[in-house]
Amino acid sequence: MVATYVPGSSIASAAQAALGTPYIWGGNSLKTGVDCSGLVQQVFQQFGINLPRVTYEQVGVGASVSRGKLAVGDLVFFDTDKSKKGPDHVGIYLGNGKFIHAPRPGKGVQISSLTDSYYNDRLMAIRRVPGVQGNASGVGAIDASTFNASSEEVRKSKDELAETYGMSTAFFNSQPELKRLLGQAVSNQWDADLFQAHLKNTKWYKTTSSTNRQAELMAKQDPATYKASLAANRVAVDQVAEKMGAILSSAAKDKLAKNILHYGWDDAQVQNFLGNYIKFNDKHVLGGQAGQAFQQLKTAAYDNGVSVSEQSLKDSAAYVVKGVSTMEKEMANIRGVAMGAYPAYADQIAAGQNMKDIADPYVQAMAKTLELPDTAVDMYNSKIKAALNRAGKDGKPEPMSLTDFEEQLKSSPDWRKTQNAQNTLMATGHQVLQDMGLAPKVATG
Repeated sequence: MVATYVPGSSIASAAQAALGTPYIWGGNSLKTGVDCSGLVQQVFQQFGINLPRVTYEQVGVGASVSRGKLAVGDLVFFDTDKSKKGPDHVGIYLGNGKFIHAPRPGKGVQISSLTDSYYNDRLMAIRRVPGVQGNASGVGAIDASTFNASSEEVRKSKDELAETYGMSTAFFNSQPELKRLLGQAVSNQWDADLFQAHLKNTKWYKTTSSTNRQAELMAKQDPATYKASLAANRVAVDQVAEKMGAILSSAAKDKLAKNILHYGWDDAQVQNFLGNYIKFNDKHVLGGQAGQAFQQLKTAAYDNGVSVSEQSLKDSAAYVVKGVSTMEKEMANIRGVAMGAYPAYADQIAAGQNMKDIADPYVQAMAKTLELPDTAVDMYNSKIKAALNRAGKDGKPEPMSLTDFEEQLKSSPDWRKTQNAQNTLMATGHQVLQDMGLAPKVATG
């Protein structure tokens, strides 16, 4: 269980105990090897604080902090790869401008300075993890709660009150309704509780979800972290889209990343959105889960002797990946069509057998009787389909037996072209000549 507060100094000490640990990409051991996000996760885990494993998810944890209020134990995020948007490196702030991190292969866990131009220019965001309390700059910042308020309340300025309310004047100014509210609060010197009571009665508050309010606040109060969060969401969107086989424009990716941040979209909502961007090319699909679903459905249709248009299969695959349907439902639909096409075998199909296996003895018999390659015959052959779907005298399905099927094949013109037919004919002719005394009998025994 996470303690109410973990001193930032304790986090810093635990991190420094890992100094010199080798860098291993994906590593999770503070003794044998870690990468940057692994170092952060494992250090905090020692105090019962569970953080995500990767940098672009860790940047979404906790509260945003400005540079001026940086505290020991805060996480500092950097964008070291300009070819990709979003944070790709993280460290733990130690105080006095220093932070500890696992920089790259060949460099063990080490302490670096935020005043270094390289890191100073690439610092994207600062986050304070819930349950951690540190001193600003690590030099013993004063806790205002240790002081008693003076008997006469000092009148607070607009900026001071805005900060008391957990918002910046920049944010208030971005919302006309809230700007007017702040004016009232300044005039009457409302405390935080009274301000919150008035805030909850505003149209903005009533029509804006909690996650959207937080995102709008971040956008105005900490644009760097806001941009970093959007970039992190975009990285996640790229990964999920590639997995699903969805092809998104840059604008669509930005829209989805923003919806995740502002509206707290869950996996199902993201999946539904991406399902609208599954595109097919001349080779059926562009890949990902959509491609896999399409191929599975296409194979199932073939194996069940069902003729389904490729467009229908594409639509079904898109529905599955989008979350509108499931693979089980689409497979059941194919089996239903097969049961209608081969009523004599409806029970077997319903039990999970496919028509390819059921028809295989007829395929083998036809290939052998007509001396055809196995690859030249399948269950779609008209003779095989007729044998499987033959009706009895009462009109009910009564498939032809294999013996009858073979005899039927031997009465067809195709059989007379076979070597076996010619040998049989030759043998019959020879026997006739023998019976007529026109050919010598072959000695036996």
